[in-house]
Amino acid sequence: MWKQYRELPRAVHVLCFGTLINRAGSFFVVFLTIYLSEQLGFGITFATRCMGIFGAGSIVASLLGGHLADHYGRRVVMLVSLFGGAAILALFGSLQSRATIMVAIFCYAVLINAYRPAASAMIGDLVGPKQRPHAFGLMYVAINLGFACGAAVGGKLASYSFSLLFWGDALTTSIYAFIILLAVAETLPARSPLAAAVEPNGSGDSAEPTISAGQAALHVVRDWPFVLFCTSTILVGAVFVQSFSTLPIFLQSLRIKAETYGYVISLNGLLIVLLQLPLTAVLCRFDRMKIIIVGTMTIGAGFCLNALASHPWHFAGAVAVWTLGEMMQFPFTSAVVADLAPLSLRGRYMGVFNMSFATAMMLGPPLGGEVLARLGADALWFGGAGVAAMAVVLYILIYRPIHERRLLDDG
Repeated sequence: MWKQYRELPRAVHVLCFGTLINRAGSFFVVFLTIYLSEQLGFGITFATRCMGIFGAGSIVASLLGGHLADHYGRRVVMLVSLFGGAAILALFGSLQSRATIMVAIFCYAVLINAYRPAASAMIGDLVGPKQRPHAFGLMYVAINLGFACGAAVGGKLASYSFSLLFWGDALTTSIYAFIILLAVAETLPARSPLAAAVEPNGSGDSAEPTISAGQAALHVVRDWPFVLFCTSTILVGAVFVQSFSTLPIFLQSLRIKAETYGYVISLNGLLIVLLQLPLTAVLCRFDRMKIIIVGTMTIGAGFCLNALASHPWHFAGAVAVWTLGEMMQFPFTSAVVADLAPLSLRGRYMGVFNMSFATAMMLGPPLGGEVLARLGADALWFGGAGVAAMAVVLYILIYRPIHERRLLDDG
């Protein structure tokens, strides 16, 4: 099993190591709603709307980051994203007015999330189809090992000063940028015959992709299985983002402290660190879409359990359930997108896919906040399970065309 991960290219391991450091200090989003609603006293509605603003910025970032990564390179986009995001984090603790906070959150989201499609495209460049679940699985372990440490440490830091959270996040983001600057080479491939297939007049003699944004958008829109796949991702993501938007606020209403929430949510990262690699190695022998469908059902069941919980240990059990579904989802959804994307459009496909998470971030927290405030916790958690069920239906509808397309590509 471990041989499959050792054989991954060195650049993948470097990216995963840098991600681990970065995520160990990723306090900003996890504790943002608590900071805004409790520390600054702006209330639940404003806090969750700010999460929606973060999601709106992430949508812009996903499209812009993917487009720029295909034109100018994965590495340069990642560097600008990380250094720029760190600068905003360093200033955030000094902001006090609602207007400046909302502007800063939007700008931060645009900058920091432009990194994601570029990084995913770089991994897709570095490994072939058979290695992709392992590469994305290893990256996900790095993300969650850092998250497990960061959530627990962040909860402790929050009890002293929220400014420490922002400075710590800025530091680890900058360290990751320096790792990329010093140890990662550009992977943007030379223009391939696949580019000519999408752009009819392409001569194939350019060293860089020349497909316009309009041509790329038309190609993506016509790829209806991919569009529905991303729609399902939005639905699942809208449920998932409740874990760091409405869940901490709900726990506060039960008099469960922010520090305790940090420990509870860090279980998510800890389980992924312990189980993701062996689980991915086992599941790779099965059909990817079937794994995604079962994983989505498990996520829905886990969030439904929040309605029955009242003690930190109860919520820890719910976290364990939806984390299992998450481990089945993430490496395989990213691998499916990399499989579906033409080489010359890989950055933009990853951008659209990341836009699905950004859309979920934009819509999920405000909607969840409204449901929690107006209808109560039961409506929020049972409703989330219903949304996950809708995603399962869409995945089932596109199962056959995606499966047949993968078989054709493998052949």
